[in-house]
Amino acid sequence: MANFFVILISLVVALGGSGGWRLTEMLLGIIATTLGHDTFKYAMLGPTGANASLTGAIVSLYNVGQAVGTFAAGYLANKLSRRWTICISAVIAIIGGILQTAAINAGMMIAGRFFAGVGCGIMLTIVPVYIAEVSPPDQRGMIVGLQGFMIAIGFFAANWIGYGGAYATGDAQWRIPLAMQIPGPLALAIGCCFIPYSPRWLVQKERYQEAQTVLALIHGSCDDDIVEHDLAQIRAQIHADSSQVTSFKLAVTKLLSRQYLHRTLMACFILVMGQFSGSSVIQNYQSSFYAAVGFTGNTSLLISGIYGIMGVLGQVIYLFIAADRWPRTRTLWVGSIFLSVMIAICMALSAFYGSASTDNMSGARAAIAMIFLYSCGYAVFFNGTIWVVPSELFPFFLRSTGMGLAVFSKAVSAIVLSQITPTALENVGWRYYSLFIATNFMAAFVYYFLLPETGGKTLEEIAELFGDTLAPDPSKDMKTDGIPPKGKIAQESETSGAFHVEKVV
Repeated sequence: MANFFVILISLVVALGGSGGWRLTEMLLGIIATTLGHDTFKYAMLGPTGANASLTGAIVSLYNVGQAVGTFAAGYLANKLSRRWTICISAVIAIIGGILQTAAINAGMMIAGRFFAGVGCGIMLTIVPVYIAEVSPPDQRGMIVGLQGFMIAIGFFAANWIGYGGAYATGDAQWRIPLAMQIPGPLALAIGCCFIPYSPRWLVQKERYQEAQTVLALIHGSCDDDIVEHDLAQIRAQIHADSSQVTSFKLAVTKLLSRQYLHRTLMACFILVMGQFSGSSVIQNYQSSFYAAVGFTGNTSLLISGIYGIMGVLGQVIYLFIAADRWPRTRTLWVGSIFLSVMIAICMALSAFYGSASTDNMSGARAAIAMIFLYSCGYAVFFNGTIWVVPSELFPFFLRSTGMGLAVFSKAVSAIVLSQITPTALENVGWRYYSLFIATNFMAAFVYYFLLPETGGKTLEEIAELFGDTLAPDPSKDMKTDGIPPKGKIAQESETSGAFHVEKVV
């Protein structure tokens, strides 16, 4: 069972809001139902209420902001700490939420989406890194998976808030749901005042006593030997890595070098496939899909709400059955095949019954059912796993920059999809989903043959899977009859004067 303290801080940074939804996916998911309101369409898209290019811009500028945010994330996380970088991202997201809520034209809406994207880009980069660095190895999948659980909760809340907006009048139909983005980041900014620094960041800053205190809280144990062993291993690995990278440019160069290219490509591929699995297209443009099989208006919004429930159900299955029990690699390749099959069935049903004028509504309902199963399956296999694995792949000195590059790749792919999807749905309809059948099958082969299994290993040990040499464990040199002397590391810290006596939380 995970330490209560670890779960608490994981929920704070992954939740990002009172009332139970995760900040970043609230920012993403709420636009799906917002685009379904006629009052929003006429206010932002002109008198016809339809403008595919402008619709794409409103969706995609969020992803542009996300891409921009990733550039700042690595620098801020190393300079100011993971903790305060998350807080900064929440403040930027608040600005984005205010601009969207108060928007009087498409330009202001797009600006709000951009700022929300910047905040989300920073957060998506740093939250998995932070949680991974405060998680015990045998519980990392479940704890980082809490982020995926809050993603599902975010989609669920966003869809039902959007549905509830249909019963308001005028612009309140979409302004009230958009305003619900603000409480989340506000609570997150406040919550960051009560969580600890990452112990690995503290070691990097030579604040060893604080790092030891945080590790003791993480382990929930009074056994000083365990805490000191972990601290010694972290110190040794970070000391061995500390001379390798001194700037963002050098970090990127290192990530693209032969030594780290495999890890970089896999991290980027996993997050890009989070988009090319079809999940973001189905989420953001589900109202268009429902219209294609004959469901519009409030019925479409109601179906969106039910769709959100399936993601929560799937994430519960992941947390209590799959996380840290199923091998990471197998989860990804089996999940990719499952998604391909679900989309193929849905596409076939849409081809035969995808018309509002069809007399066979059972076929249309079956197509919707396949989308529901797809949503549940995506949550089981991917919602948590795609954030767990990339956060594990990089050594400490490249972790925040590497995750930033991976999230940047995700954002770029999201921009491409958000721009082409409205036009593709208008011109080729259900045939568009064949793209995601192909990409999911291709991903299954990549995961099976190229992705090593990372489950159950410390972040320092994972480097060995890719040919790195693990730094010698200093605690072994300190052993007397197999037991490291208590207080040894703390004493070294005190005599070196290399720590700051500050409150940890």
